[in-house]
Amino acid sequence: MKLPAVEFALHEVYAAELRGHAIMLIWLGYRRLDPSSLAKADEDEITGVLVREMQSVSEDPASPEWVEQCEVHEQTRQNVEGKSGKGRPIIDLEVRRHHRGSPKRIRFEAKRLGRGRHTIAAYLGDEGLAAFVTGHYPTTHGEAGMLGYFQEKTQDEWSNDLAQKLSDESSKHQVTPNGQLEPIDIEPAMPAFRSCHTDTNGRPLLLIHVLLAFIP
Repeated sequence: MKLPAVEFALHEVYAAELRGHAIMLIWLGYRRLDPSSLAKADEDEITGVLVREMQSVSEDPASPEWVEQCEVHEQTRQNVEGKSGKGRPIIDLEVRRHHRGSPKRIRFEAKRLGRGRHTIAAYLGDEGLAAFVTGHYPTTHGEAGMLGYFQEKTQDEWSNDLAQKLSDESSKHQVTPNGQLEPIDIEPAMPAFRSCHTDTNGRPLLLIHVLLAFIP
């Protein structure tokens, strides 16, 4: 059913605020940790430290007022039709924003980049971006995120590799005609991007890509 104009406008405002706040909260948490100490860590360890620092940001009286509206959760089970109990998929990181009406959440799957087998192909694979495209990981409003923890090379090299792969394999990853990778202008030092897809049910899907350096 089509939403009334006012309700649709509010939906868009809440979605945009959640998107921006989630990216900024990741960035503020990242700035509090020591990336070099996690240069050989696996993705679960990195995510655990990142979530801890994001939560410390949300509890810090010196943080921006909007952080009070956000909750950060790690390793949360997702309610998916046909899955129950421990069979439900687990998402790495979830940011929830409080507001009236149905709650919105943006979920992030994390992948390491570098050190041999941790490639862009794996980042985009069945346990990465494709899990959102297929609906294995659900979304509340057609938006989700990928966290790329790169442990070698540079952010530019990884973003270029990602852009090239999405362009070369646009059909495979169900990228929309004008949905190729592009930067998100939120924070100049924040390496965040977006790409637009359709899921397997033909619905629009906006993917946020946040690339974080963990270099020795």
